[in-house]
Amino acid sequence: MDYDKNICPVVDVEGFVECGKQFDLDITLPADNRNVIYGIVKDCYNEPVCDAVVKLIEITIECGKQERKPVSHTFTDKHGEFVFGPLCSNRKYEVEIWVNQVQHAKICATCEHQGSCLKGVDIDCDCDKKPCKPDHDCVKEKIE
Repeated sequence: MDYDKNICPVVDVEGFVECGKQFDLDITLPADNRNVIYGIVKDCYNEPVCDAVVKLIEITIECGKQERKPVSHTFTDKHGEFVFGPLCSNRKYEVEIWVNQVQHAKICATCEHQGSCLKGVDIDCDCDKKPCKPDHDCVKEKIE
């Protein structure tokens, strides 16, 4: 594999890694002047948004026409944080964010079919631990 030792540090460990052996490495990285875009996505209550889709777009102008070229995408972590990089110098970027704020409603039903049937993810239902019916109040409250 080709690599530039000035950009990507690669450490060759002499000998075989054996049981009970410890390798103490002292690595000095060169100055890193590459660009990154870092951000935090928060909702209207200033709370971090987890799992938002964040898309990086490069904006170019060719022949007087603006072009938007997708570069990459990522998801925010549990703190709402995301990062893109390393980025090229002298380029124009745009960030697009999508957040899924879907309210989930649990609808409990009984399968009368013999054999195996599809099963969904358990979602808590406030029905006082009674089986829900489609006309039960807890379903109406969550759907409305």
